[in-house]
Order: sequence, then C-alpha cells, then structure tokens
Amino acid sequence: MEYSNLINELWSKYKTYNPFTICNQKEIPIEYKGIDKPKGDTVYLFDKPIILLSDSISESSERYFVCAHELAHVELHNGLQSYYTQNHTTCAKTEHEANLFALNLCEKFYEEENGKSPEYFDELYKQFGVSEDMMEYL
Repeated sequence: MEYSNLINELWSKYKTYNPFTICNQKEIPIEYKGIDKPKGDTVYLFDKPIILLSDSISESSERYFVCAHELAHVELHNGLQSYYTQNHTTCAKTEHEANLFALNLCEKFYEEENGKSPEYFDELYKQFGVSEDMMEYL
C-alpha cells in the first residue's frame, strides 16, 4: 500500500509531519504509561482514540516513531480495539502497514526538520528512534 497520499493530506491539513503535532491538532490525546511491550498502543474511549506510549521512551527519540506507528493505526485501522484480539494474519498485516506508514512519515519529518532527505538509515535512527529492523521496509 502506498501511504504518500495520506501523508501528503496530513501535511496539507496540518502543515507538519511531526506525529505529536498532528495528534495534538487532531485532538488525539497522548498519554505516557508504565507499559513495556508493546511500547505503544491505541485504545478507544467512546469511539475516540487515545494513544498510549511507554514511560520508558518519554525522553527518547524513539517516541517519534512509536507515536507515528500508533497514528497509523488511527488513520488506517480506525476502530480496531487492539491487535491482540485479531487473528495472527490480520495482526501481522496491520503491524506491517503501521510500520511502513510510520517509516514514511518519519522520513518526511526528517526532511521537514533538516531540509534534505536522510542519506543513511542511521540518521532516522538517531533523530526519530527508527529501529534497524525497519530497514526491511525501505
């Protein structure tokens, strides 16, 4: 699936690729909680999403990628309570889609912040905590 159209729509509406700013402007609360695995989750209260992030990443650059990943679930899989309740195939597919969206959003955010595309994957890791296992999505 190609996510550039959705990411461009977000840019057109919010004038940023920063997942925290997008969530703020979409009025999606982000709360840090004492969760370890996964490092993020999206829950719904009265059909409104709330993004939960692990306390362990509150000061880490990784929070950007995890927030972008959870934003992907809101944008692409709105209404799914938790991937734990889905079958394994659906879980793998939704996680793959969220990872791909988050990686693309972080690449665009890097360009926004630095005025150029990242030359090396390491740049995405340092700035946004994109883990090495995401290299397979490039």
